[in-house]
Formats: sequence, C-alpha cells, structure tokens
Amino acid sequence: MNTSMILRALANGVNPDTGELLSRSSVAQTPEMIRMLFTLAEELVDVSAKIKKTKLSLHERQQKNIAEGKPAKSYFPWSNEEKLQLAEGYTAGKTVEALSLELGRSGRAVAIQLEKLGLITAEQLMNYQ
Repeated sequence: MNTSMILRALANGVNPDTGELLSRSSVAQTPEMIRMLFTLAEELVDVSAKIKKTKLSLHERQQKNIAEGKPAKSYFPWSNEEKLQLAEGYTAGKTVEALSLELGRSGRAVAIQLEKLGLITAEQLMNYQ
C-alpha cells in the first residue's frame, strides 16, 4: 500500500493496517484532519504523476548510465558522425576496446556497429559476447 492510499484510508476512518474502523475520538477523525489527509493524498498523487512524466535529458541519461556502471551512451542511437568516427578509427588500427572508451559505448556495441558497417565479420563479432 502506498502513502497516498494509507492517507486516504485514514481520511475515510479506516485503519490501513487492519481495515478496522477508527474510533470517533481518534485525532484522525476531526474534520480538519480529514481535510488535511485528503489534501496530502491528492498532493502525493499529483507529485508522483509529475515524476513519471519527467523525461531525462541526454546528459542526465548519460549520467544515469554511468551511475549504473554502464558506458555513458548505452542504449543511445548511433549518430552518423559516430559511425564515421568509428569506421575511421577502426581502419586506422584502433582496437575495439579503445574505440569503446573513446565513444562511450560497450565493446559489444562497437563490434555490432562495425559488423553492420561491414568492417568485421559475424564470426569476429562473436568474440565480443
């Protein structure tokens, strides 16, 4: 049961743990407290709806990936510039590991993109599981 539901139960005169009715002498049953509990419950619903709708910026998504121990650009689409940089780096002799650090991608993501660009074979791609 979330906080909003607990507050609603109290405002309706119900003990949220047991489901029993609260006594009339309970402080939660005063008119002011009932109004306050309903207001708080509604406020919490509004806040949680706003939090769910907030979309992270690119920078925030990168920071979240780093905090989770992933490369900064995990699950980001590849831009044409990055594909070009990848192709040029690989043909210049850079390793997949070096390119992954440079581009903020996992070694596997770099290898998949190299295979899509026709720079490595599917068999070579399997080395980066």
